[in-house]
Amino acid sequence: MGWLPKRFRAGGPPGPRGSNSLYRKSIYTKELGEPVQSFPSTGPDDVEVLAFPRDFSLIDPAGKGFVLLTNGMSDRHMAIPSTAGKNIERRAELMWYVREPDPNIISNLKWLAEYPFVDNTWLGFGHRIEMPWSPVSGSDFRIFLVLPPIIAPDKRIAEELTIDGDDVTVLCVHLISGREYEFIKASGLDAFLDRLDECHYPIVFKPERKSCV
Repeated sequence: MGWLPKRFRAGGPPGPRGSNSLYRKSIYTKELGEPVQSFPSTGPDDVEVLAFPRDFSLIDPAGKGFVLLTNGMSDRHMAIPSTAGKNIERRAELMWYVREPDPNIISNLKWLAEYPFVDNTWLGFGHRIEMPWSPVSGSDFRIFLVLPPIIAPDKRIAEELTIDGDDVTVLCVHLISGREYEFIKASGLDAFLDRLDECHYPIVFKPERKSCV
């Protein structure tokens, strides 16, 4: 499915910091069309979430759904440690493919966007966040996994976004089982991504899905 990230040259930077939100929206709408719902930020540390309708029927027999995309996380630098290696983006936005923009999912997406700044950490390709309980109703899974988008318009958003001269990474949110988490730790992320392809992992979030391990 092409899960592995690639480096691209980003597009032109935005103007003054106050225009970051409008700049991001212009990139989003160019690739995704107009959002049908907006879940605004509720304070200085919160982010807006935009819901874009999409027909997923080419990759998902269930058909229509939504692309949820944060607008505001990349206004701040994440805390990238010196041991993380080169070419690690300090800014990010989060994406989640869902059937409906459920309030519980929206609140989790907003929490994930704030997580790096609360814990003075960062999110990047393959990172996992283990929760004490399942964060989404209808699912027994409690570990978040973030991966790059694999659908062309969503990949192009990451190609174009820059904030104050920094490239912005776009990370897709997934929810995995405890057995899948242990498989990653034992066998590595590449082996797990192969396993997802083998078990026809649903790209659009399906709370009731079975574990692939």
